[in-house]
Amino acid sequence: MITPPDLSLVLVMLCFWAVFFVVSTQLVRPLLRILDQREQQAQGARHDLETTRTRLREALAASERELAAASVEAARERAALRAEGEASRRARLDGARELAQQRLAGLTRELDEVATSLRSGLRTEVGRLAQELAAHVLGRGIVA
Repeated sequence: MITPPDLSLVLVMLCFWAVFFVVSTQLVRPLLRILDQREQQAQGARHDLETTRTRLREALAASERELAAASVEAARERAALRAEGEASRRARLDGARELAQQRLAGLTRELDEVATSLRSGLRTEVGRLAQELAAHVLGRGIVA
């Protein structure tokens, strides 16, 4: 015996499709939209990140080039200042050496003059002392 189909199956199917429609329109589609928006935001953020990284690398490379150029310029300026300081030091030393030579020459001349005058004075004094010593030893005056 064959019985007519049971209507409960149709009723369950109708409930399934009604729930499926409500869930898909009210829950799944909005969630998919939100997930798509988040994915687009994440891709935009990744793109912005890559752009920023590229600009950062370029800025870093430019800064390194500027720093290297400044370092070279500073080394050049430091060498120039050292050379200038060395030239100034040598000029001062040469001036001091020249002044010392002049003073030494002046003192040498003065010493020679004093030695010459002392020698002539000593010659005179030696003769007088010799006469005085001879007179004292002999006990009588000596005529020079």
